[in-house]
Amino acid sequence: MTTDNQLLKRLRIVIKTCGGQSKFAKACGVSQSLVSLMLSGERDVNFTVIRAVCHDLGYSPEWIISGKGDKQVDGKKDSTKLVTEIQILRTEIELLHARMRSYEKAFEEMKAVVSPKL
Repeated sequence: MTTDNQLLKRLRIVIKTCGGQSKFAKACGVSQSLVSLMLSGERDVNFTVIRAVCHDLGYSPEWIISGKGDKQVDGKKDSTKLVTEIQILRTEIELLHARMRSYEKAFEEMKAVVSPKL
């Protein structure tokens, strides 16, 4: 899976603050087994969880996704703005993943060209 280890580290912090996987899962509206699969790397952290962490639990989208900025947002921030920030960051991540796949493909092609010569 492609979930960043640092994102998982931040997610573990949020889970601990919530009182464990079960309480976190309930707060996010997902199953505890999904949370466990995400933490083990068997499933990617999905938009539903990130949105819940930001919108329902009050964490900053920038912090949860990139580790930058304030950890939690103040209660004055508009929830529509949070959702917009999440969507922007999600798009940026999808673009980075696409770029990485492109680099990996180019690397494999170069490796195929070089390997027969060795």
